[in-house]
Amino acid sequence: MNEIEEQEASHYSTINELKSEIQIVSQKEENSVIKSDSIINFDDTLTQIGFGRFQIMQYLVSIILGIMEGAQITIFTLMIPILKNEWNISESIVSLQTSFIFIGFLVGSMLSGQFTDRYGRKFPFIFSTLFTVLICFATILCTNVYELLIMRGLMGIFVGFFAPCCVTLLQEITPNNLRGQMTGSVTLSVAIGQLYGFFMASLILDGINGSWRWLTFLGSLPGLAAFILSLMYIQESPRYLLLEGKYYEAFQTLRLMIKTNNTTKFSLTIENEHKLVIWSLYMNSIARKTEHGSFKSLLNGDRLYISLVLWSIWFFLCFAYYGNLMTMPQILYQLKDNQSQLQQLVYACLSDILGAILATLIIDIKGLGRKNSLIIGFITAAVFSFLQLYYYENHFAILAILQKLFLSMNYIFCYQLTTELYPTKLRTTGLGTAVAIGRLGVILMPWSCMIVSQYSIIAPFLLFSVASFIGSIFTCFIPFDTLGKSLDNNN
Repeated sequence: MNEIEEQEASHYSTINELKSEIQIVSQKEENSVIKSDSIINFDDTLTQIGFGRFQIMQYLVSIILGIMEGAQITIFTLMIPILKNEWNISESIVSLQTSFIFIGFLVGSMLSGQFTDRYGRKFPFIFSTLFTVLICFATILCTNVYELLIMRGLMGIFVGFFAPCCVTLLQEITPNNLRGQMTGSVTLSVAIGQLYGFFMASLILDGINGSWRWLTFLGSLPGLAAFILSLMYIQESPRYLLLEGKYYEAFQTLRLMIKTNNTTKFSLTIENEHKLVIWSLYMNSIARKTEHGSFKSLLNGDRLYISLVLWSIWFFLCFAYYGNLMTMPQILYQLKDNQSQLQQLVYACLSDILGAILATLIIDIKGLGRKNSLIIGFITAAVFSFLQLYYYENHFAILAILQKLFLSMNYIFCYQLTTELYPTKLRTTGLGTAVAIGRLGVILMPWSCMIVSQYSIIAPFLLFSVASFIGSIFTCFIPFDTLGKSLDNNN
């Protein structure tokens, strides 16, 4: 028997000896935490290993994909008046196209949890990256609006699939003290991608003329680079592997993390490996057996309450944020000339960048954290949306940009809060389902806006104001803030 086989045999013999003891402890107090020299919390292990090149390369891949996603959002927005001119499409087709994308997001988000919580984070990450890039390039070949609708729906599925998987993977490999700040970097990349899309548009488009196909091609190139890098650097989450009982693979990944980060504060000795095994057994013993990528587990016991609250928050956040994003260019098109429109949209994109930076700075401040920051963001966005009813003729752009600023900050807070409220075996399912419910709000948004726009072009912003205010009310029902808490101790 070689050294690797001996280590593996040692792990599994230890498991059999420890199972009965761990079950007895967990039965005495379901939510107890073992405090002794025989266990190491995985979050403490990550803190000792530190944040280094191992995490940086995986964040880099995700950031490049975020740039592509942001560019595609910009391209979709700018293509609406172009396609109206080129293919003579109606407002109902525009609304249908938006709905197709977000129906795809909804389906993809739901599927993401089922696959990622069952089969790991790495394979779904790379799989969704590949097909997102292929669909983006295939969009260039569309010759009519119906082909484009199909491509939009498929792209929505794979982008929706990728987002929960990506956020979950990054959360699980990031030390506790940096989780909130680093989440902002991925959201920031989407805003940078929007800016990249506007830059490409300024070179290629001339008002409602110009090649949207070339624009789509250039906007898809970052995704191709990200896919190549994902094959080289994306690793499976060691936290997931531990809780799945795949100890050898988990410890191999941790050794790679230690080596890549040049860690000196922590070494993965046999003793520390056994302590991590005990941690995984204990966490599994207090978790319900259904907590394995099961939608039903989201509705069990106390988790039903937290799931319903999170779904409501995501619904109203997505309704207001994407409502602003999709409605702003069309209103600017009616109020100002094309050059001013593009400039104002660039400013709106810059507000997302500023929002990501501000969110990163305040998300870990005691007293604000995730919950209170969400409440403040919703209320402030509601106020700016409501002011549009009185001042839109002279101050539409600045009010819309300020609303978008606070809603973009809320996106970061909401992602962080959701991933921290669900345990590892249910994390992607919980996040994916919440995001899917949010996409349902976006599907309803264009039709709602189309109806109220018959009375006033600014009427949709009254809907966004109400949605933001209701979102703040539901956030108040979150029972506690997750700031500073370990990922698997919040359930």
